Amino acid sequence: MKNFVDSTDQALSGRTAPQESRGRIRTEHLIDLVQRCVGRSDVLCEQAIAWTAITRPYISGTRGFARWSGNTSRSVREITGPNGQTSQAGFLWTATRGTASALADERDSMELRYSDSRTEGRSTSLKNLHPSGSLEGDLALEEKEVKGSSNDNAPLSARITERAQVVLDEGLKVLASLGDMNLMTASGKVLRMLDPGLDIWSEVEGEKPAYVATEPLGRRAWSLALFCGLQNVVLAVEDIESLTGLSKRGVQVFLKRLMEADPLLVRKVRQGRSFLYEINWFDVLHPAGDYFEQAVARDEIRRKRAAKDHAVQATSARRGTGPGYLAFLHSSSNAKREQYLADHPLPDNASEEFKALVAEGDEMALWEYFKAQEAEAGPVPSTPETLVAPSKGIAKEGTVGSPLQAQPAQVDPEVLAAMKARICASTYA
Repeated sequence: MKNFVDSTDQALSGRTAPQESRGRIRTEHLIDLVQRCVGRSDVLCEQAIAWTAITRPYISGTRGFARWSGNTSRSVREITGPNGQTSQAGFLWTATRGTASALADERDSMELRYSDSRTEGRSTSLKNLHPSGSLEGDLALEEKEVKGSSNDNAPLSARITERAQVVLDEGLKVLASLGDMNLMTASGKVLRMLDPGLDIWSEVEGEKPAYVATEPLGRRAWSLALFCGLQNVVLAVEDIESLTGLSKRGVQVFLKRLMEADPLLVRKVRQGRSFLYEINWFDVLHPAGDYFEQAVARDEIRRKRAAKDHAVQATSARRGTGPGYLAFLHSSSNAKREQYLADHPLPDNASEEFKALVAEGDEMALWEYFKAQEAEAGPVPSTPETLVAPSKGIAKEGTVGSPLQAQPAQVDPEVLAAMKARICASTYA
């Protein structure tokens, strides 16, 4: 099976330039996003889109953001705000929502940027962050600077437990070291493993598709893995409650799903009179872990979505042409086909071939027919001169006559003399 690291580097959507994919990641944005999501169970979809906007700033288009964040196109459009405004949870700033059109010149792609909480008057008191938004020194955060930072963060409305606080601080420290997406570096490998569009973080309803190589853990697991920095942790149910914002029952269901998906990932241990849970993110999912299976393809869902998106884009491009649009109007793909045929009945002199194609309603067959008609008619002339036949007798021998000139009228000399006489008589009367 193909290595997932290679497969996630495919240019599946938007503008994906290799030099951009290996560019510097705004780690302060990663930290800001994770801090703002602590204790909030209602922002998972927007969190995934915001993570994509930070780690892959070259992605554009509704389908592009949907595919790489593991969402649907409809969810992306519902979450993003109007042009020049922020999204529902305030994580995204909308440069443009995009415009769909049959004409290529009128099409506009969705452009989203991460909206840092500090730009909106909120307090994100990371002591290591300058007003300019850059980290002091290199990518690493000093432990003393990260320690307790999430307690000082105003967007955090939830009060988390002491054990969860320690885990979060360590997780933020790891996120601060993830500075690039280059697959040749440890940072790039970890960021690719934390890509929300991978199969392992997807939400699959019903029976798992045959093309999914691993049992999906779900987007909730992805969010908790971010809080933990993809490190091994030991947490109680109440700790996970405070980090995720789930109820006690919700956490129990969540842990059961993780255990069923991968027995190596979660282990229940007894500590005194209480039970804790060892979650081995690093051992199982970190590229340097003991049980990491690098050969497992983890982005087959995204590949299937890419194929569907390509088909949609090809269809849109075809329908943007004259033959393609006419084929759509006459085909069964058009929901208003019956009304269109009632308003535009087929001409009496229509060929039997065309009538049969319309009755069948196959859009591709109709498109081929209209394309052949267009090719037979030839290209549209650039000027109307070729459409106007020159009048006989206009041009003299050896000269070029204008097709737009009228032939001189032949007038009887006697009639002309009588007209002149009348004009003179009335003038000098």
